[in-house]
Formats: sequence, C-alpha cells, structure tokens
Amino acid sequence: MEFTELIKIKQIKNVRCLLDVFSEVPEGPGVVIVSAHVLCYESGSLKFQVLHKMIQSVIQEKSASTQECTQCTVYCKDFRCITLYIEQKLDCDLLVETLNLLSNLDNIELTLPFYCKPKSKEEVYESYDEHLELEWLEFPPSGWTISRANSNFQITEWYSEILVIPAGWEDVMLKLAECRVEERVPRPTYMYTHSTRGKCMVITVGDLQVANSLQYKITDKDYRDIDCMYMKSVLDCSGVATIVTESHFKDKLKKRDYDGWDQLKLNVPTEDLKSCIGEMNRRDSWTHGNKKWLDMVWFMLCTTNTLLSRIVEDGSSILLEVYPRILSSLLQICLESRYRTSYGFITCVLRKEWLHAGYKFHTNSLENSCAEFLLFLHCVRQLTLWFPALFQFSEDLLITLHAAVNASRYGDFLCDSPRERDTLRIPQRTECFWEEVFARIPPPPSYINPAYKPLSGVIKPRVGAPESVLGWGRVFLKHAALDREVEEVVRRRGELYLQWKSVVVE
Repeated sequence: MEFTELIKIKQIKNVRCLLDVFSEVPEGPGVVIVSAHVLCYESGSLKFQVLHKMIQSVIQEKSASTQECTQCTVYCKDFRCITLYIEQKLDCDLLVETLNLLSNLDNIELTLPFYCKPKSKEEVYESYDEHLELEWLEFPPSGWTISRANSNFQITEWYSEILVIPAGWEDVMLKLAECRVEERVPRPTYMYTHSTRGKCMVITVGDLQVANSLQYKITDKDYRDIDCMYMKSVLDCSGVATIVTESHFKDKLKKRDYDGWDQLKLNVPTEDLKSCIGEMNRRDSWTHGNKKWLDMVWFMLCTTNTLLSRIVEDGSSILLEVYPRILSSLLQICLESRYRTSYGFITCVLRKEWLHAGYKFHTNSLENSCAEFLLFLHCVRQLTLWFPALFQFSEDLLITLHAAVNASRYGDFLCDSPRERDTLRIPQRTECFWEEVFARIPPPPSYINPAYKPLSGVIKPRVGAPESVLGWGRVFLKHAALDREVEEVVRRRGELYLQWKSVVVE
C-alpha cells in the first residue's frame, strides 16, 4: 500500500493547538501538515513535530469552548497530549482517519528508519560481542559451556544464537524448549563471583505472568524430568538457588517445586501497566495513575534489594520468572560498576537483557507504549537520584531511550525478536542508535553525567516507604509549563557545574 492511499488530508489551516495538558489557553491559529511519517504544526508562537509511530491514540469530540470547532486530541506514547481545534468537521474526520492509519502500520518496512538509511551502508557497527562479554563475566561455570546451540534460531526465535547451557545439552535444550511457552528456555545472563560462597548465576526465563495466561506446557512427565535436571545443574553450580515466582498462580503451576531450591513468592501488585499509562495520559486521572505507577517502581526496587542480599550474602543463584528482564537488569546494574557506564548500560545491559532476550518492542509499542521498558528506565532514574555520582550517563539518555523504543529514525528497537531483525537485515538497512552515542567523539554532552566518579562495588537501593520513590516529571509531565521551568533549572545547574569543574585544580 502506498502512502498516498493512507493520507486522506495533507494540510489544514486556522488550527488552534493546546500542547500543555494543564493549560486551558490554546495557541494559534496555525497550520497542520501531514507527511508520510510526521505530523507537523506551526504557528507564530508554537512549532512542533510528532512521528506518527509515536501516536498512541486519537480521540475526536465536539469542542466545549467553541461550538463551531471540532476538537481532536492526540495522545502520544511519550506522554504528550496535543489538542487541535479544527474549524471544519470534515477536515477533522479526515485527519483522525489519516493519523489512525499511519500510526498503526503493520508493515515495519514502511516505518521511518527504513527511509533514513544511508545510501550505501556496507559495514555494520559492532561494539558488542556477546561471547566475549560472557567470558568477561567468568562464564561458563564448571560443568557448563558457552554454546551456539541457537544458531539459525533452531531452539527459539526469541533469543540470540549464544546460550550458556550445561555441557553436552545441545540436543536436550531442544526438548526443553518444547515445554516452555514460546520456547523461552532458562537463559543465564550474569555471573557474580564475589559472594560468600563463590560463583552464582542470574538466570531469566519466560515471564510466568505471560506463560500462565498462555497455559504453561510443563505437564508431560518427560518434560518435567528434563526441567528438573536443568534445575539440578544450576544447584550443583552454586550450592544454593532461589526461584523467584508469584504467589497467586493457578493450580497447574503450583506443583513446580524443585529439590534444594528456595522459593521467593512475590505478592506482585495487581496494577496493569497499560492502564497506568492510559491514566497518566489524561488530566483528570493523572494523579491516580501516577500513584499506581510509583507503587510499581517501589516494588521493583524493593525486590531488587531482597535479591541482592540473597546473591551477595547467601551466594544464591537466582532464576527469575516474574518481570525477569527488569529485575535481571537492575541486579546487574547494582552488582557491576561497568554496567553503570554509558557503554555498559546501553551496549551490554540493554542488548543482552532486552534485544537479545526477545522483548517484543514492536508489539508492546502498539499496545502499551513499551510500559515494561519504561518501568525499568524509571527504576534506573531513581537509582541515579540515590547515587548521583556513580552513573556515567545522564537523565537525558534515559529520556531519549524511552522515545527511541517507540518512534525514532533508528532501527535498533524495531521488530519483536532477534530472528525477525535478522530476516529484515535491520543492522544493514537502518541507522544505529548505539553508533550515534558511541561512535561520535566526543559523545553528545547531554548524555554524560558531569558529576560521575567511577567507584566499584555493589550499590543497594535506598528503599524505605513508597514515598521514597520520586515521580519523573520530564517524562510524565512532558510539556507542562511548571516542568519546563524545572528543566531549565536543571540545565543551568549542569552548566554551572561544568564551569566550576573547569577552573578547579584537583
């Protein structure tokens, strides 16, 4: 399908715009322009652009303030709320239809990154070697091996080709994949070597909350035996092991007890991340949605704190079945100072735990604005507030990442799985976010924390009451007038710090 068939109207004049969700005075009049990938608005006092892929929903209603105008509200995945006041109802109808079509394209190859690719891109920017990274983490433990058992995605399409598995288990992993939803076999991603008992692993597996809704497959006795053999191999490695699960799953999953394993059953908050996102997109429900969201951030940080004690003090390996990507990423950031650098955070943690582990960026962007990934970023942002000198990257990088996973000119976060990215040749055909950050010398200054001082060792979240977790105004109050003033204060403080640093003799 050509874009000419999707664009029902290209330009609308005399449009007034309300960009601040807490304001009641619209700007304008101005002009709305619709292109293949971008919605533009321009008046004498206001100018902005929104990628169509950034649009979450479009709602049309009669304007309460001006009877002859029709009101069209565009809710964005980055929490912008844009209200357009359009004189002609037919123009508004066509605009709403156009935006709904362009913001929900099924064909990934029609998205912006494929139109921003260099004219001739032969070399792929490679700054991360997963095999070397695992060796740096002192994988594999005794009795295990770093294997390319998933080459050509023969075990699962959701993981990269490299897996840490028990030695000689290449064929067994194929059988184990059959009893896991989406073939998401257990995947060791981190080795901690400084615990009181020696080495212990952090292992992720398919999220049990998703698996439970899809009917988990471990029912056949043969599958059950293989599953138990794998768990025994983990226990033999560290001597102590903990499975992190949820306390309210159905009967079908309650028989999953493993000899020698401790179970940490979490009372996971019942808040739906999608509903929190929806509430924070609206003025009348923003406060309620934000409170539920902050409760989730607090829960993740508290759980991370508990698991850190099990790893560092008890020497326990951890298998994560609840929010595995978030908790594994937070654990590694707290345990490993290298992952608190810009390179370690973006190139290692995000690739290893999100891209190579099959987080469905495309599907989740359409359904819930990648809410799980945003929850992780908010947890990291809270850690940077508690430990402001221990992170090399700035808040600006986190905000850029949140925007990039939903809509940008980069191809890194397109598709749902490594196999799909490989099929579409994403690295060869699109620009790379990692290259933008690290190939430039010096890197963008706004992404660097000027107060950073490298310090090795474990950091533990300073969680107390839920009120100890702060909101994130620069994301959830985007374009609110008050937040713009706060942002200016933060920017000026950074400038003053750099000036002070340049004259101080250390």
